[in-house]
Amino acid sequence: MNDILSRRNFLTGSALAAGSLLGGAALAGCAPQTPTATTGEDSDAFERSIAWDAEYDVIVVGFGGAGANSAIAAADEGARVLLLEKAPQPEAGGNSIACMQLLCWSESLDDAISYVKAMRGNYETPSDAIIEAYCGEMVKNKEWIEYLGAESPAFVEGKIEYPEMPGAQSFRVLTVHEGRGDGAAYKLFREAVAARADHIDVWYEAAGQHLIQDPTTRIVHGVEVAVDGRTVNVRAKNGVILTCGGYESNDEMLQSFNGYNGWESLGHALHNTGDGIKMAMEVGCDLWHMGNMQTNNFEFVDPDTLDCTWKYDSDLKGILVGGNGCRFISETDTGATNHGHLNYAGTWHVPVLPEVTYEVLDQAIFSRGPLYKSWSADGQEEIAKGWILKADTLEALASAMGFDEEGTQNLVAEVSKWNRFCEEGTDLAFGRKGDLSPVAEAPFYAVKLTHTLVNTQGGPVKNEQGQIVTPRGEAIPHLYEAGELGDIWSNHYQGSCNLGGGMIFGRISGRNAAAAKDDNLQESVIEDGAAFVPTTLAVFGEEVDLSQYTAGDGEYLGVADGKKGPIVVKVAFDGTTISAVEILEQNETPSIATDAVTTMPGRIVEANSTEVDVVTGATLTSKAIMAAVENALGNAAA
Repeated sequence: MNDILSRRNFLTGSALAAGSLLGGAALAGCAPQTPTATTGEDSDAFERSIAWDAEYDVIVVGFGGAGANSAIAAADEGARVLLLEKAPQPEAGGNSIACMQLLCWSESLDDAISYVKAMRGNYETPSDAIIEAYCGEMVKNKEWIEYLGAESPAFVEGKIEYPEMPGAQSFRVLTVHEGRGDGAAYKLFREAVAARADHIDVWYEAAGQHLIQDPTTRIVHGVEVAVDGRTVNVRAKNGVILTCGGYESNDEMLQSFNGYNGWESLGHALHNTGDGIKMAMEVGCDLWHMGNMQTNNFEFVDPDTLDCTWKYDSDLKGILVGGNGCRFISETDTGATNHGHLNYAGTWHVPVLPEVTYEVLDQAIFSRGPLYKSWSADGQEEIAKGWILKADTLEALASAMGFDEEGTQNLVAEVSKWNRFCEEGTDLAFGRKGDLSPVAEAPFYAVKLTHTLVNTQGGPVKNEQGQIVTPRGEAIPHLYEAGELGDIWSNHYQGSCNLGGGMIFGRISGRNAAAAKDDNLQESVIEDGAAFVPTTLAVFGEEVDLSQYTAGDGEYLGVADGKKGPIVVKVAFDGTTISAVEILEQNETPSIATDAVTTMPGRIVEANSTEVDVVTGATLTSKAIMAAVENALGNAAA
């Protein structure tokens, strides 16, 4: 009880609980208890008309950063919480685990309000009240991650996207430690959930399908969940919080709301298909910000795995042409520093870009090195895969790109024009700055690029209490949201405010959902013996079963926690020399961690030590591999 009270103190603005909540081993997941149903004058209440399979105080739908923080906040108010995640455990986290792990914070409440209002511009939403509530929690974000166990928060310089706006001078981009893009913030949130396993149950592979609503009172009493091959009804006594992200992996919604086709999720958030939007619409929500999204323009997408490159992985070296063979943009002004937004004659907007885009370059540019650092040094592997097209003439290259006669003529003319600009030192068409290298030396190359989505911002409208509202502005009773689902961003967006905002409205919605309500039954209505426990209930602290792996003489097994679950290695060690390191199990994101998974074992063997350089951009995975090898060496010494 003391832990619960001290946690509640933070959420209500009091002093922080002393000491870290993450020091001890996590408790095992708690299954819902089977209470005794009551009878009386409330026997005709809606709650009693549903065949409930399980019962909690609060249900949170979606285990990303917003879902984790919502569950933590509700649990710290004393609520018993069910956290639902549609994805299997290795794929859980959505954008929260794939993003750069940046969190918003400001040193000044007044400046924070000024900056967010300036980013809103002349748009009518969000309201001043929502901005003030948002910023009131933003200034607590650093204190919050320290409360969750972050020991060395750090700041990232140079990430203020609109420094000219008022209030920007006090805005800070925060990380839980030195480094970014390593999943560290999400891991912190996940560990904080695990530390509260006495109050939070997590069901993986459990998709929220519909909300259970009283048609008369409009109160949302629970969630219909698809899990273990069946549909179960789970009651939430006090609140349901939707935190299941946006719709960047729903092609139909992208086409309907944005007119986009064929754009992929940069963070491989393949489970973000707009489920929360649909569930909230079914119970009468209003929608906002559906056209606003964050993008990464001009990336490469592996057609087999849908893994995407990242902007920091390479700079564009050639020229960009659309499906008609014509240039259409300055290659040095692609929105890389403003989450894909492009400046159209002085106004920043979500980009309008051709569906077909190619980067075209010549042998001189191609010889500078790999187009992406994860690609082969000479590009031959990618040529063999068909990722890089190669031809001796521009006409032949255009044919390989699928251009018709007009497109071919346009490409030849555009390259000629570009080469003239390079000779004159000025791009008269689009004002490209910096490198002006001609496309003149055969053979010629082309790479088909795909515009990608960081995330969508739209969804149900919420008020400053995190409640989802109707088109009349009336709160739908007991229904809340947090995170990228229906976020506050209508116009400009500052990086770090989605993951950081998941903490902000996670806390707001979590504590409001946890509050006992006086408009419904507070006693249990579940039938005796009906409490349902799925096979996918998370059991925190469960060790990896190494008995499933074999190790010969002089071989030792080791395990450590990676970015997306355990990493298991087998190490050949004779007492003095590490002769081999093999990774037996890992669930890391391929587009981020492949370099670490393929190169770290060799580095360790070559150095005969785990004290080697990490792979840039895959720090957490690199460190986990080193830790797993150290664990194996410890087992060898035992």
